[in-house]
Amino acid sequence: MSTGAILWILSWIGDTNGKLPESTYGMILSVILTGIGIYFWLKFYKEIRGHYPKFYKKYQELIRSMKKNPFNGIFFMVKHLLKFYTFILVFSMILVFIGYLTIGQSEPIKVTQNYCENNIDINKITGKIKHYGILRNISSKWSSESGSSELSLIFVSENGIFNVFSKLEKKNGVWKVKKLEIRNKNTGANTVYKKLLN
Repeated sequence: MSTGAILWILSWIGDTNGKLPESTYGMILSVILTGIGIYFWLKFYKEIRGHYPKFYKKYQELIRSMKKNPFNGIFFMVKHLLKFYTFILVFSMILVFIGYLTIGQSEPIKVTQNYCENNIDINKITGKIKHYGILRNISSKWSSESGSSELSLIFVSENGIFNVFSKLEKKNGVWKVKKLEIRNKNTGANTVYKKLLN
């Protein structure tokens, strides 16, 4: 389980720094290793104590103790530090993959990716795009006909690693890129491509 945790953290760092697709494979492998670790821990726990961990009972005890003294929550966390860390780890894994499968696959993301892949000026700078990172940052507000979105993502291409920052607008049910910036993470250069669209 600790191997999965370490691999998850390293893969997270790798994704934000464009170590792709290795970081993506690392995230998937870390989930598998963590799942296997939890399975054997639960099995071992039951063999020793005759039952599985009573998480809900512990939760109720924690709430009762915190009502008496809020600092009891800190004491509880320290006492069960490994379990608490495992919970945070698994929770972060779930959030990342839910985010990737929902927001990360949303229409503004796809429109931005398509724009980057098919824009001649961008292709001259980046070359062919090979792989996108799993972690995406997106803020959107829209209805069926109109809306706006701001997002950032990272990709690896023939010419290196690039961050993309995009602003989009939705009119008459169609998303269009209104502003897009690409920054080269390899050279540390400032914006290497910036274009405003009418």
